[in-house]
Amino acid sequence: MKVFISDLHLGDGSRTDDFSRDRELLEFLDFIETEDAELIILGDFLELWQADLDRILFAHAKVIERLLKLNGKLTYVIGNHDYIPFIRYTELGLGVCQEYHSSSLALIAEHGHKYDIFNRYKNPLRAVQWPPGMYFTLAVAYLERFIHPDIDQWAKNAILRFDDFTQKAISLKNKVNPSSSEYVKRGGHFGEFTRAVKAHIAKGIKVVVFGHTHNAQLEAIGTGIY
Repeated sequence: MKVFISDLHLGDGSRTDDFSRDRELLEFLDFIETEDAELIILGDFLELWQADLDRILFAHAKVIERLLKLNGKLTYVIGNHDYIPFIRYTELGLGVCQEYHSSSLALIAEHGHKYDIFNRYKNPLRAVQWPPGMYFTLAVAYLERFIHPDIDQWAKNAILRFDDFTQKAISLKNKVNPSSSEYVKRGGHFGEFTRAVKAHIAKGIKVVVFGHTHNAQLEAIGTGIY
């Protein structure tokens, strides 16, 4: 059995840390081991844009210790918030990678940030150029510390409303009724995830798994699902 999780964003225990379910996560990791399952973390398990790694390890010490005991049952696919410093380990065979493949299932799993123009890195191995999304995240963290810890949720809701508005505006421009079967909601801000899924399916992939969006959904496109 393969189990996929993503985007827990474990922080440093401060007002910017949105993860407070360590006990439940520990129980989940016990379940993974009991069922002899394979756990694939699809990125952003750690919130390294807003917190230092040592502080995160201290704040969630029991979770990290339990996670490391999974040994060969764990694969870590890096995301945009935990890209640095783990990118240098993706070629060393340490269970850290940029994409997870299963040829027997015709499956590929990614975090998905490389399709997002606001959150993808260009080439951090040569020169780290932070994506625009990082500066937005740092601004939100500052507001969380000094104004209210739920600022990030308000910002997320505002972005979702903006995305919904732009998609409906495009459908009206193309004379497509948003309530009709012809209207297909785009994956991502500009349909980047939908295009990525179609590209994978064209190469024979049947199942595509993404993190990054923070939205749980299951969609069928052509002969594949994601």
